[in-house]
Amino acid sequence: MSLELHKVLLVLSIAHSALVRAGLECRIESISKVFGDNETLFEFNFRVIGRQRLLNGTLNFHVDLDDDYEMSNEVLALKDGEWESTSVSARFKTCKYMAVIYDKYFAVSFKDSNIPKGTEACPIKKGEYYARNVEVIADNWAHYAKLGLVRSNMLVRKNNVVYGGFDIVLVLSQKIV
Repeated sequence: MSLELHKVLLVLSIAHSALVRAGLECRIESISKVFGDNETLFEFNFRVIGRQRLLNGTLNFHVDLDDDYEMSNEVLALKDGEWESTSVSARFKTCKYMAVIYDKYFAVSFKDSNIPKGTEACPIKKGEYYARNVEVIADNWAHYAKLGLVRSNMLVRKNNVVYGGFDIVLVLSQKIV
């Protein structure tokens, strides 16, 4: 191969590398409500709508969500037809969860919503909250997420008793610009 051809191939490979961003494309496949063990104090009433698979729905909190409760996420990946646990999980008291997990990774997706974020996110007062046309933005998940079909369950617990949550299945792929 000539030196010119090597230069052309090198330039093309550099240009191709520049098109690949660290961010992830995320598509919601399904979401379902998790009921409480004895009673459901926190209802996550979401559904996926449209071709773009946007999340819509309400959260009904029958009591204040404060530091008496803890919130957790566990991420599972589909491998050989079975859901297997990954190294990605979090379990914090509500205020820390909202500041460390929700505000950093999820709040950006909830543009048309009255779900509290930032300093107003804790405690979350009892009541009904809405979220419309949520497209999950996963640009800052790259270091933590596994590509392909993943499942995450978010649970609200108190004294190891579940009081509500949701289970979501997503397809994560590399974002190409």
